[in-house]
Amino acid sequence: MRTKGAVATCVALALLASGCNPNDRAFFREGIGTELYTADAIPATDLQNIYLDQLCRQSLPFVGPDVPSCSQQELPPTAWSLIVQAGMNDIDARCDSYLAWLDQKKRENSAVLAEIGAIRFAVDALTNPAVATGISPVALAAVSAAFGLATNTLANINTLLIQVDHTTVQSIVFINRRDFREGVLRLAVTNKPSAVHALRSYLEICMPMTISANINSTVTVFQQTGPGILGKRPLVAPPSIAAPFVPREPFRDRRPAEGSTVSLVPGADLIIPGYPQNARTYTPEVIATILGALCAPPTELKRIGPVTKALLEIWEVTDTQNGTPNGSIDDRERKALLALTPCPTGVLNAFERQTFMSAANVGLLVTLLNRVPIEGQLGSASLPDARPRVALVRRNCFAGRLNPLPNGMNVQVTSDLMSALREYDRMRKAAEAQAPPAPPPPC
Repeated sequence: MRTKGAVATCVALALLASGCNPNDRAFFREGIGTELYTADAIPATDLQNIYLDQLCRQSLPFVGPDVPSCSQQELPPTAWSLIVQAGMNDIDARCDSYLAWLDQKKRENSAVLAEIGAIRFAVDALTNPAVATGISPVALAAVSAAFGLATNTLANINTLLIQVDHTTVQSIVFINRRDFREGVLRLAVTNKPSAVHALRSYLEICMPMTISANINSTVTVFQQTGPGILGKRPLVAPPSIAAPFVPREPFRDRRPAEGSTVSLVPGADLIIPGYPQNARTYTPEVIATILGALCAPPTELKRIGPVTKALLEIWEVTDTQNGTPNGSIDDRERKALLALTPCPTGVLNAFERQTFMSAANVGLLVTLLNRVPIEGQLGSASLPDARPRVALVRRNCFAGRLNPLPNGMNVQVTSDLMSALREYDRMRKAAEAQAPPAPPPPC
């Protein structure tokens, strides 16, 4: 009776211990609950903002210990895509460490099981009643139970991910990570919630439950369709990316059928040599895509003029692989422009598109503009808010020293304007460093 009582007590204690986790009771009674607010919301928000700030710093075009923080700046929509890429790099590092741990545990478990078997063999020999006297059957049973418990415990801990071949786990994770990255590059990540959703979706790829589900689904496909299907597609699809992402279909150059009439775009010969003889290559659809990549206003599609030519020259200067800027599109440039996505909202030329993806660069522009001796100061690190002052600086400070722009483009930031602002700031600092300090140079 005492033995039965002890067994009952042990079972009761085990059940009591399993119920001590408050999450178990909460999930059992309520699931995830019906309240939006939780006590973890405030610390989770703070930690998430700290993490995103670090990712933003990693995405900036700076190196060294003094990379500026993004926490006090309003990020432009174009910055979130770079933050997501920096976050995926961080997740890759953690995922690689987890995969290395799995591989090490697989190797260790095999060695430990072999060691337990060798020790048990030695203990069985030493406790053999034919060799050693005074050993009761109860003691023999206890020794056997102890080794059985050790072996079974290690086998239970040895989960599916440790039992399965490690190359299978790596293949699933690597394929899904590659496919997810390629998908994200084609999607628009323009705000904080979509960036967090993308990073959480990418994080799920390396979670044990996701890898196990992928292995199980692969086995199911193999059993239902045979091995041939596995060579025709990835083992599993990466986690789906839901709204608010908006995918962009890649441009397809559809040439008109021979003998069909091709519409012409007025003024296209200004930037396309040989037009309209090559109008079957430069269809209105192709030209519209090129204008979108150059950040040209929609009115230019009705008649291409000096604005588009100036935007093309700015792109040729910004894309250093284009050689000497000449304001004309060759075949290589046509292919490069067709591969670009349309200009994001808020940027007006290729230089702005490349430079002001980072909020820190917008802040630098505002700082340089404020140091020029013109009335008024900018208090916002917003590119649209800075445009009136850009026009003032162009007209009042650097007139005749910058490349001329067509009417209406004086609010745009170009590489020569940024160089002039940096040079003026250098001269101002040099004047202030003199003893006594000299007055700031005229702009």
